[in-house]
Amino acid sequence: MVSLNKILVPIDLSQSGAHVLAEAQLFASTFSATIDLVYVWSPPALATPESVITGVGVTEQPLLEWLRVSATELLSKFESDARSAGVPIRESFCDLGDPATAIVERAASGGYDLLVLGTQGRTGLSHLLLGSVAEKVVRRAPCPVLTVRANEPEDEVTPIQGAQ
Repeated sequence: MVSLNKILVPIDLSQSGAHVLAEAQLFASTFSATIDLVYVWSPPALATPESVITGVGVTEQPLLEWLRVSATELLSKFESDARSAGVPIRESFCDLGDPATAIVERAASGGYDLLVLGTQGRTGLSHLLLGSVAEKVVRRAPCPVLTVRANEPEDEVTPIQGAQ
């Protein structure tokens, strides 16, 4: 019999993240497992460590610190909403770095039995250009990975003018 005690759910704080969490909750309830969340954020490519953010009536603050605080606040709200909906979340983490690397490292250090991970299902050029966090995680994860297709409408295909 399969035993699952700890499930890690990497989320992107979107509606599709809530969909992924709902799928993880099914496993958690079936196996009496706990759920941990991880949200991984990356600074903008053009931001330097010395960058600051300021505005009218706002104290100057380092950009990376502002981003970290914002990410933590968004994760707290997501977690609070999930708990209100009855999801038994044990702990949540807000990590900085490359998403695939940070997720794999968190899974390895936390001794998780399962990762439940959303995927956008990109193919073709968008997959080539943007890569796939899910694919990288599946290849490198220290535990089984369940991928859940994002619950979004299909991209509409516009026919080429003059095509038969």
